Amino acid sequence: MTELVDSARTWVAGNLPIAVGGLVAFLVLTFLCVNAALRRRALDPNKLATANANALTGEKALSWEPAEQSYADLRGAVRRDGQPVRVTLVATTFRNETADGYVIDRSTGGLKVAAQVAVAPGTTMQIRAVDAPDTIGFVTLIVRSCRKTESHYELGCEFEKTPPWNVLLLFG
Repeated sequence: MTELVDSARTWVAGNLPIAVGGLVAFLVLTFLCVNAALRRRALDPNKLATANANALTGEKALSWEPAEQSYADLRGAVRRDGQPVRVTLVATTFRNETADGYVIDRSTGGLKVAAQVAVAPGTTMQIRAVDAPDTIGFVTLIVRSCRKTESHYELGCEFEKTPPWNVLLLFG
């Protein structure tokens, strides 16, 4: 036994980097195995089922109501209302003319525009706030929906590429 210990010391002294690396690898693997075992024990399905059953029978479960489902819940970006912002619209369907409109709803993903003209879904158009500085150009939108109301058309539009924040702020 003494010979084995002496030969191990001699080998470690001659191969110190390999010995230290092996020791560190052993410690890391041990830590990961222990950590995984503790997590498995904490997420025991039997314990989770019991906890869920207790929660459902509690007082909170009696007053719980499911959240209302709405179209807005499916959006990837938060919709913001605000004051209508007057804009100029340019599209090939306008035959080299512009149209006026108002941004009535906005998000980082797109705009809802009220306009006097109908635009077919899938059409690409350009939009610019009337009060925007001359250094700010037009923003490209893709019309996703067009709905007729009593006095105007509501165009649901998606940004082709989300504009910078300073340009988004110009739309309200």
